[in-house]
Amino acid sequence: MFQIKNEAQRATVYLYGTIGADFWDEDSSNTAKTFAATLDSLSPKPLDIRVDSCGGDVYEGFAIASAIQRYEGDTTCYIDGIAASAASYVALMADRVVMNDYSQIMIHNAWTWCSGNSAELLEMAGRLDALDGTIAGIIAARSGMELDAVREAMAAETWYSADDAVANGLADEVVKTEQRMAASIDRAMLAAFKHVPHGLEEKSHAANTIQDDEGHGRSVVMGNRIYRVER
Repeated sequence: MFQIKNEAQRATVYLYGTIGADFWDEDSSNTAKTFAATLDSLSPKPLDIRVDSCGGDVYEGFAIASAIQRYEGDTTCYIDGIAASAASYVALMADRVVMNDYSQIMIHNAWTWCSGNSAELLEMAGRLDALDGTIAGIIAARSGMELDAVREAMAAETWYSADDAVANGLADEVVKTEQRMAASIDRAMLAAFKHVPHGLEEKSHAANTIQDDEGHGRSVVMGNRIYRVER
């Protein structure tokens, strides 16, 4: 089940797990019925949709995509891990798509399990081909890619890095992962180390240049930790 963060000015929905019902892990289920009702209750607040999903049921994906498409407020999709299969066109329905530089989008042709005689199998093959055309049409419309190019990419099962996704119109922005670096270290402290990364001296500041914190001492930032230097 997806999680919701409903704040005063903005709401966030976490679409993590399976698109539709997950029979092996109920907590990973994200049904269209519940998703649509949730979005209706949040409208028209600006909405962030955070996605990490390998896909699921095609028709559930269509319904979730429709709920996003008709949402009255601004929507931004953040691909936190992966938006694959049915999750790919769900993500594209947002007004804006933002990816981490290590996240991915994957598109492929629809598939299913099927049993029956030759006529029934041929009928199912026709249904799958029709679904592929529908999905390709959605992706082409939202990305600006040529329809034939989308069909080829789906048939090949194409995995897009964040940069590739932006280049193909599947995403709008890539959030780059930056190297952790001390924001403020006393140069005397740096002198105690033998292999200080190049440029750290220029990017750091002497501890004595940091403003006092309400008379309690100075704060020194190392990596993602803040250390207080008492008087």
